[in-house]
Amino acid sequence: MAEVFRKCCLLIVLLVSAGLVIEIPKVEAFCSEGLGLCGKGNDCQQRCSARHGPGSQGSCDYTINPPLCTCYYDCPGPPPPPKMCDGGAGLCSKACTDQCCSDRCATKFSHGQGYCDDSAGPWLCQCQYPC
Repeated sequence: MAEVFRKCCLLIVLLVSAGLVIEIPKVEAFCSEGLGLCGKGNDCQQRCSARHGPGSQGSCDYTINPPLCTCYYDCPGPPPPPKMCDGGAGLCSKACTDQCCSDRCATKFSHGQGYCDDSAGPWLCQCQYPC
């Protein structure tokens, strides 16, 4: 009995381990937009394609009165992160450390952030900001 239990436990551990290794494919997200009342013929599909391109799908919901057109399309990806530039805001000191440096950078550069860096010798206030 103990041998059967041990084999069952081993089988469960192997199955769980195999399940952790299997890669699950990413499901593409679809977005939707209401386009108002359905027109005659293929009007809903035409409006959807004109607005979101040929890969989109327009659909009229005739289960409600009046029927409404909904456009389904691939959601756009997130925008790329902004390009970051580097600058300087003088020297850091015991009186002006990271927070002081970051405040200087925010004043000098729009959305600037700063930190004190001594890797190049003097203790410099380094800034990063969106270009």
